[in-house]
Amino acid sequence: MKHAYTCAPAYWAHHSWLESGRPIHHERAARAAHASLFRSYPQLVQVALADVPPALPLWPRPACARLCRIAAALGFAASLRRVVAAQARAAFAAGVAPSLLVAIQRHPRAGAADLNVEPAPSLFSRRDMTALGLAVAMQAAADSRYAFWWSLRLPREIAEAAGRFHVHGLSPLEARELVTDARRLMEGRPC
Repeated sequence: MKHAYTCAPAYWAHHSWLESGRPIHHERAARAAHASLFRSYPQLVQVALADVPPALPLWPRPACARLCRIAAALGFAASLRRVVAAQARAAFAAGVAPSLLVAIQRHPRAGAADLNVEPAPSLFSRRDMTALGLAVAMQAAADSRYAFWWSLRLPREIAEAAGRFHVHGLSPLEARELVTDARRLMEGRPC
């Protein structure tokens, strides 16, 4: 069985996870970073790319972060329906999801209750919404190995912030549906 990025986890991971803390620019640094990641996180060896849940796409870093923010926003679609002031709309667009507020407000999830999250995130904070979305995405993985693999894609500080959010009453299936709906919104397909 071929393992996902077993030869290149350092290229997948955000540079904040690397021992040097800097992006990789040459092969020697890449080999050292791969070895360091495998030594620090032995669960990386057990991840097979074919087994990664389809709800967690293998996208570039900015797209993964945006998917997290949109999934978190969908989780709070009911509260976001009340965002009507132009200034609030602009703040949401700038920090969370440019040009998607109307789609989120019209999404079927807007009729359901918000996620039960402790502590409550700031709906206009890029960091909070990315971290909460990562927490939802990690719950969607249902397997801690894949959840960790996906968390490596984002900065370490976001993964640590995601660990502080506790989402109550959200099953892995519901989390996958939330991430899938966020993915559809990103791709421009109707939910």
